[in-house]
Amino acid sequence: MAALGYVLLDFAFDLRPPGVHSSYRFDVSELSSDQARILRQDNLSVLVIRRSDRTITALRQNLTGLQDPESQRSHQPQFAANPLRSSHPEYFVSYAIGTDLGCGLELGESSIKEICSRARYDFAGRALQGDNKFLNLAVPDYTFTDNFNTLVIRP
Repeated sequence: MAALGYVLLDFAFDLRPPGVHSSYRFDVSELSSDQARILRQDNLSVLVIRRSDRTITALRQNLTGLQDPESQRSHQPQFAANPLRSSHPEYFVSYAIGTDLGCGLELGESSIKEICSRARYDFAGRALQGDNKFLNLAVPDYTFTDNFNTLVIRP
C-alpha cells in the first residue's frame, strides 16, 4: 500500500504545470551595496535589495510615515517578522508585485513605487503613508547559499 502511495505522489508531482518549481535559484553575487534588482524566472519576479549599513540604520530609526510599521497585516515568513523584514539585515527580498493594485514595481532612489498607482514602499518593503491603504510588500520563504551569492526562493 505504501508503494502505491509513493507512485501516486510521484505521478502527482509530474502533473505540475511547466514552470512550477519546488525552488527558484537566483545569482545575487554581483549586487553591490545599496543596489536593487528585479530578478525573473518563469512566472516569478522577485525584488532583491542589498542594503548598506547607513540604509539599515535609517530603516531602523524611521518608523513614522509607515502604514504598518510592525508588519502585523502583512505577509512574511516568521524569520522576516522584524523591522527590516528580512532574514539578514543586509538583504531585503520580496515578490516584485505591489500590494495596492498588484502591478509591477519601479525602483527609485529612496523608495520603491508601484508603477500603476501612487503606492510607495521603503527599502524594507514597508508601505508608506499615502492616499490609499495598502499592505507591505509580500516576502517569500527564502534562504541564501554559497556565502550569500545565491538566493533560493521556495514558493
